[in-house]
Amino acid sequence: MGKRVQRKRISAALAAFAACALFLCCAFSPARLAAGVWIEGENFSRMPVAAAQRALREKLAAELNGRTFTIRVGGRAYVIRPPELCYRSDVAAVLRRARERGGRYAIRRTLSVHRLEERIRGICADAYAPSAPARALFYPDREEPFAFVPEREGRYVDGAALLKAVRAALAAGEREVCAEVVRERPAFTLCRAEESASLLAAFSTRYAAGGNRAANIALAARKLNGAVLRRGETLSFNAAVGQRTAENGFLEAPTILDGKYVPGVGGGVCQVSTTLYNAALLAGLTVAEYHPHSLPVGYVEPSFDAMVSGSGSDLKLKNELNGTVFFVLRAEAGSLEVRVFGMRSPVTYLRESVVTARIPPPEPEVSEGEARAGKEGLASEGYLIRREAGKPDVRLRLRRDRYAPVRGSVPPPAAEEGGGGCAFRAARGRRGGERIGPAFRAPRAQMRGAPFRAFGVSGRIDREFFHSAKIYLINFKYFVTIE
Repeated sequence: MGKRVQRKRISAALAAFAACALFLCCAFSPARLAAGVWIEGENFSRMPVAAAQRALREKLAAELNGRTFTIRVGGRAYVIRPPELCYRSDVAAVLRRARERGGRYAIRRTLSVHRLEERIRGICADAYAPSAPARALFYPDREEPFAFVPEREGRYVDGAALLKAVRAALAAGEREVCAEVVRERPAFTLCRAEESASLLAAFSTRYAAGGNRAANIALAARKLNGAVLRRGETLSFNAAVGQRTAENGFLEAPTILDGKYVPGVGGGVCQVSTTLYNAALLAGLTVAEYHPHSLPVGYVEPSFDAMVSGSGSDLKLKNELNGTVFFVLRAEAGSLEVRVFGMRSPVTYLRESVVTARIPPPEPEVSEGEARAGKEGLASEGYLIRREAGKPDVRLRLRRDRYAPVRGSVPPPAAEEGGGGCAFRAARGRRGGERIGPAFRAPRAQMRGAPFRAFGVSGRIDREFFHSAKIYLINFKYFVTIE
């Protein structure tokens, strides 16, 4: 009985050992293809799968020896060779089927480029060149204030289109593909740059060269020279020029205050603002703020002056034109010129000053010192005429102004000389003109050829006009009546 049990136990142990051995043999033996497997015309029957896979990949690699694929972009060739050029195949899927059953199999394969998208990005980067618009360089201190840089044409390759074309060519087994380089021309060309620096307007006034007033004009012009006004911006004269103080470089010169000429620091600056004002009108800029003088000025027509002061009177110009505006100011040899540059426009402007009334000056005051001529006051209107080819002119009234007259002065009457003397009076205008001055007396014998000065006008009494009364012409403007 004991021996029988022992024999059963030994048999069970041997069976278990055989099962384990069979399991281990099956587990660690290489996987093999089925019998009767032919791949690409070669016998792979009972071949280990790993060996079959290695053999097939070597076969495909051998097919690519010497094979290239070329991408041509803008005259440049990018040649791709193995191993970057490779096959994309279904080897793994074929081997899975071949393990299960025998048969004849073919490998489907297409050309491919390793990391193709990265390669395409590199090609596009090589071909890319950014475009650059033309530029107008502003040099306000030069005789020709602008220099121009031509535009630069850009180029690029459509990366998405190139990637699609390369994949299609590889799938078709083609050996090269060509990509189109797109040329990109900037919208702002050299022609446009030159148009953007066209002379829109120029206006000039004259002044006496030398002295403090001329120095103030030149200083203010230098401070404004080179001003740039972009579209929508506003230029303030006072902000650009600064305070008219000695610390800011300005000198004492006559200024208009409360209807009189008085000494003041910065005298003459109003001629700069006035010249700028007129140039701005002719350029088509919008005048946001201006102020007239209380007295007429001699350097510009009535209703076209622009007074500025540090106490709140400013000249402000707003750019509502199509582009940036540049200002160039020159004050040399008694001539002040303002030029305005910007985008060329088909519209031009003209000014028109109309005097609607003249206001005679009051009787001159008698004072010591040099005689000063009185000056008429004026009532006037300023018009701007807009002119464009093919369209009727548009006449726009800008403003109405009234300028006060200036009282003249004469020296005290000379003492009478005895015997045969005569009195004479200065009268302004035609025969029978209004008497505007006091009587002066001098010996009759000394009258003919004698020098005469009154109200700032001088001459000699040397021309007789009428028989009934002796009236003499002085500078063809003032008459002297001999009593």
